[in-house]
Amino acid sequence: MKLRIIGRSSPYAGPGEAAIGYVVEDADCHVLLDCGSGVTAKYLERYSLADLKAVIISHLHPDHAADLFPLGFAVLHALMLGLRKEPVPLYMPPGGVDAFNTVLDCFGNLQRHYSQAFTYREYKADDQVAVGDWKVRFDRVYHGVNCHGVIIEGSRGQRLGYTADTKMGPELERFFHGVDLLLCEATSDAGEHAQNTSHLTPEEAGQLAAAAGVGHLVLTHFLPGTDGEAKRRRAAQYFSGKVSAAEPDAVYAVGDR
Repeated sequence: MKLRIIGRSSPYAGPGEAAIGYVVEDADCHVLLDCGSGVTAKYLERYSLADLKAVIISHLHPDHAADLFPLGFAVLHALMLGLRKEPVPLYMPPGGVDAFNTVLDCFGNLQRHYSQAFTYREYKADDQVAVGDWKVRFDRVYHGVNCHGVIIEGSRGQRLGYTADTKMGPELERFFHGVDLLLCEATSDAGEHAQNTSHLTPEEAGQLAAAAGVGHLVLTHFLPGTDGEAKRRRAAQYFSGKVSAAEPDAVYAVGDR
């Protein structure tokens, strides 16, 4: 299993980049994990919608979900061209479908169009769903909105954890315990700002990785222009394992400890 960084920028995409979006893939399957602004175009540079197994949305903040709107039309186009035979399963948090449809109504009664592009599926905390041969689990994190962390388990038992957006909380260590790769937000540079905005500092990301005993920590969710290497060094003060700062289009193996 591999993780590709489509976009790492928040709360907006910097020049030539995309906001938050990732592809998790193996030889037989790939899913899109979050879909912020600019992700659809970047995704289509490397992937075919014919092979997209599912889209998983952690929460509906625009930097994580705004590109569902262009993605829906791209899927419709793929269906019209015969590149796909079925809509794409779209996994959203509780209440997400109604919220998405409300926005589609505001955009000009587009619910019918998008219901042809997507098969809507809502998850909740402690749910486990199957995507191909993979198992996908969810748990509520600490972001002040209906936001969920995700664990994707591959066919050989390799596991990728994704914090989505969160501040520190007592359940994070339990949920992400022992994952092979933890894709972890490291938005804030100061602890007070992290608490006030419900995000993590790089130091907290390192502490979480150490407490959870993960294999590889990949930091993400950076303001455009952020020095990723500086973030990496700060996290590495607290986690002795492998630490990377996400770079656009970078690919990381999941399960190679």
